[in-house]
Amino acid sequence: MMVHQVDMERFAFLFLCGNRDRRILQGKEKITFSDLDRLNYITDFLGLKLYGLEIWNKYAGQFREQFQQLQRLYDETSSIVPYDPSETDEDQQEQWVKDFCRQVPDRKSRRKLEEIVKQLYMERGWEGLQSDI
Repeated sequence: MMVHQVDMERFAFLFLCGNRDRRILQGKEKITFSDLDRLNYITDFLGLKLYGLEIWNKYAGQFREQFQQLQRLYDETSSIVPYDPSETDEDQQEQWVKDFCRQVPDRKSRRKLEEIVKQLYMERGWEGLQSDI
């Protein structure tokens, strides 16, 4: 039996994530809008694109109203304050990555993931986590 890429990504993510995220992704705990944003950012950051898409497809429909509210807010304010994708909440995203690393249950795996994350930051020219995971 052939293992598909998304299965490998799911396995890796579930192995690394903390208990709460694992419960959310296994359907044992309710996901919040903020959880969806955070989990999609982390999977994308780690290059787990297929699993991130799987999470999005599974849960995004639950938040249709929130997405519509955000779209209306954008539509109402875009002529006043233009959206600049470079103005994302980098501090929040950096904190999500730090917290994810800290929650890896296995110490050896945690250290390896921290090395990988630092390398990703260096490759992208970001200062961020390089010094303080």
